[in-house]
Amino acid sequence: MSRFFRIVVVALLLLVGVGRNAFADVLQAPIGGKAITLGEGRVACGPLHGGWQLEAGGRAVRPPTVTSAIGSATDIKIATAAENCEKADQVVTLVATGTWPTFDKASITLSADEGRLEARGRRLRGAQVAWVSDGGFVADACSAPKIDSTGERCTWAVPKTLATAAGADVLRWLPAGALAVHDAIFFGADGEREPLETFSISPSRIEIAQIIPSDVSADVSSGLAILPLTHPDAIADAECGALRCTIENGVVQFQPPSASTTAIDIRFRLAPHVVFTGKGESTTPVVRVSILRCPMSVASGPFLRNVDGARAVIKLGGACANSIGSLHFFVGSRQVDAIQILSAKESAYAVLDIGAVDAPTLAITVERGEADSNVVAVARIDTRAPPKVRAVLELAGFPPIDFIPNNQGAVVHVPRVPGATLVLLPHDNIYEVKTAGDVTKVQGDVNAAGVVALLFGYRIPALPPPLDQIDLAVLSDSLQRPIKEANIPAPVGPTAFTNEPLVEVVCTGPDNRPKRIEPGITTHLPFSVRDSCRVILHRERLSPEYGTQKLSLEIEVLALDGSVRSAAHFTQSIVMRSGAESRIFWVKGVRSQYDRIVIRVSHVADEAHYLGALEIMSGAPAAQWNVVLGTGRFRLYATSAIPTGLYRFGEAGASGVMSLSFGIISRLTWLDTDGHEGLLGLEAGVMAFGLTGDTSTAGKPLTQVGAVIGLGMAIPIADAGGRAQASINLHAWFEQRLTGSGGLESKSARAIIFGPSISFGNIGTTF
Repeated sequence: MSRFFRIVVVALLLLVGVGRNAFADVLQAPIGGKAITLGEGRVACGPLHGGWQLEAGGRAVRPPTVTSAIGSATDIKIATAAENCEKADQVVTLVATGTWPTFDKASITLSADEGRLEARGRRLRGAQVAWVSDGGFVADACSAPKIDSTGERCTWAVPKTLATAAGADVLRWLPAGALAVHDAIFFGADGEREPLETFSISPSRIEIAQIIPSDVSADVSSGLAILPLTHPDAIADAECGALRCTIENGVVQFQPPSASTTAIDIRFRLAPHVVFTGKGESTTPVVRVSILRCPMSVASGPFLRNVDGARAVIKLGGACANSIGSLHFFVGSRQVDAIQILSAKESAYAVLDIGAVDAPTLAITVERGEADSNVVAVARIDTRAPPKVRAVLELAGFPPIDFIPNNQGAVVHVPRVPGATLVLLPHDNIYEVKTAGDVTKVQGDVNAAGVVALLFGYRIPALPPPLDQIDLAVLSDSLQRPIKEANIPAPVGPTAFTNEPLVEVVCTGPDNRPKRIEPGITTHLPFSVRDSCRVILHRERLSPEYGTQKLSLEIEVLALDGSVRSAAHFTQSIVMRSGAESRIFWVKGVRSQYDRIVIRVSHVADEAHYLGALEIMSGAPAAQWNVVLGTGRFRLYATSAIPTGLYRFGEAGASGVMSLSFGIISRLTWLDTDGHEGLLGLEAGVMAFGLTGDTSTAGKPLTQVGAVIGLGMAIPIADAGGRAQASINLHAWFEQRLTGSGGLESKSARAIIFGPSISFGNIGTTF
C-alpha cells in the first residue's frame, strides 16, 4: 500500500472511530433496531424527539420504527447521572438510518478511469459510498437502483484520484440516511456497535483504460527515459524487452535504446483484480511508446484560448535543431504550419500558426518523415484565457478621452500583462500608430468615420530577437471608440503678443501703411483712418492639432462720453478652422473724433465642443484691443451759452444780477489723450444780457449786448465731444458793451461778468 493511501486510511479511521471503548458525539442506528447503549457513565436527559425512546433508566435509547425517520437527527443532553441533568452540557446527536444493505461482493466493479463503482445487492436504495477528500468526508448515494431477477444493481460516482487498486482501503459504504461526519459510531440492528471492517468495500474487479498518458512519449535526450503511470498502484511489474526497466515512485524508467530505435513495447503485469480495458481486456497489456530524441519546449509560454490567429514559439534542441525545416508540427491531431524559423546556437525556434483553440491543455507533436512518420518530440502545455484589454487615451494636460482624435496623436496607456507586453497595432485607413521611446500615440484617419476598437499585439519580451516582435495573438480593446476631431482651445491670447498671432487687429497708420494694433494697449490713430480697422482671423496659422475653434467676437464703438454706438455694435460666434486663407471682419460705425473701438475675442466655454472647457474663464476675453480715433491736443469750438444768474461788476449804477442771458461763444481748451476737454478754457463771444429786463442796484436797466473775453470752466454732461454736447459752465469775463440803454454813461460800458451758464453745441476743430 502506498504512503498516500495509508494516510487516507488513517484519516478514515479517525472519521468512523476505532476504539470500542471510545464513544463519539454522533450515534447512528437503523430504524426498528434494538436499543443502543450510550456508554459507561452516560445518562440521557430526556425527553427525546424524532421517535427515539429512553430505556434502562436513560442509559440506552431505542431507534424509531417508521421509515419517515430515516436520515433524521435529534440532539440529546448527556450527564453522568440523572441527578446531574440540570447541569448537563454535553450533547450527543442520534441519527436514524435505513436498514443496512447487503452486497454481492463478487459483483463489485471499480472503473478507475471513469470514476464509477458498480455493485449488486439488496436494499440498495439510499445506500452510500463514502471516501475522504480535501474537504472532509464525502459520499454518493444510490438514488434509483435497477431491479432485475438477480436483485438490485446500482452505480456510484467516485473520484478518479481515489479509484485505484487500493480502493478497498479508501472506500466505505454507509446505510441510507447516514451522516458522513467525523467520529460517527454505527450500531447494527442488534444494538451492537459495528467495527470498521463492516463497511469496507473490496472490489472484485478493477478496470483501467489507460496505463501511460496518451500524450506522453519517452524523452531520452537527458540519458534516461521517465514515463509517468496513470495508476501506479495498479501495476505490479513491467518488462521492456531487451532494455532493463524499473518502476519507482509511480514512474517507469529505462536507459535509451539504440539510435535507430524509434519506439519500444512495454509489457505491464497488473496487480490482482485489475484488468486493462483500453484495447480489449488483458492483465498483461503491451503499450508502445515513441522514443523522443529532441528536447522541445514551448518558449512562448501558455497558449491564449479562443483567439483567432493565435501563434506559438517552440524551441527544439538536439538533432532536430539542424533539421527543423524538414519537420512536421501538430497541435493535437491537427497539422499546423511553421511561418517562421530561427536558428540559434545548439537550438532552433519555430513560430507555429496554431489558430483558435479552446481546450485547457494542448499537446504539440513534432514528426519526421511523410509515410510512416516518427514522433521526435512532444510537449504539453496549458492554455490560458486572453487578458482583458482596456486602454486609456489622453491628450497632454487633459483628462482621459473617450475617442480617437484625427487631428493629433493621443497617448495610449496599455494595461500590464505579467510575462508579456501589449503593443498597439496600426489599422490601415482607420488609424496610425507612432512610438517614441516608451510613449505610444494613436491618431485616426481624417477620412475614417464610425467607431473602432484598438488592436493590440500580444508579445513575449523574453523571446530572443526578432521573435520578441512576433504577435502571438491580436487582442481587441474592450471598448469601441469613435474617430473624430479633438478640439482644444488655441492660444489666441498668448499668440496675440507674438509676430504670428492667430487673431490680430490692423488699421491704417499715419503713414498710410497697415499698422498692427497691440492688444492690451490703447492705440491712438487719426480720425481720418476710421474706416480702415479690421479684425483678421489667421486660419493659415492655426495648427490642425487644435481642431475647430469656437470663438466669440465682440466689437464695440464707444463715444467720448462712454455711450455705446448701437449701430456699430457687433457680437457673433465664429467657427474657425485651419485653412489656407484668413478671414477678415471690418469695423464700422465710428462717427466722431475720439470714438473708441473695443474689440474682444474669447473662447466659447462649450463642454460639448472643447476639451478642458471647464478651465475657460466664462466672460473673460482671451485678447482685447483698444483704438482711439483722434490725435489732437487742443480744440476750438463754438457753443451757445444760456447764463442764468450772472452778476455784472461795473459802475454802481451799472452793476447787478442778470437773470437770463444768451449768446454765442467760442472756446479754446486742451484735450487729454482720450479726447476729454480740459476743465478751463479761453472764451470769447457776443452775449445778450438781461433779457428779462433786469435792473442794476441803482434801478437802471441792464439789458444790453456785449462782447466778452475771459476764462471759463466747463463740465460736459451729455454728448461729450459731439455736436450736441451739453455742459454746465462757470465764467469770468471782461465785457465791452456793444449796444444797450442810452441812459447809461459811457464809463459804465466795461465790466466784469461772473456766473454760471448752460451751453449747448460743440462745433469746431481739433488740432
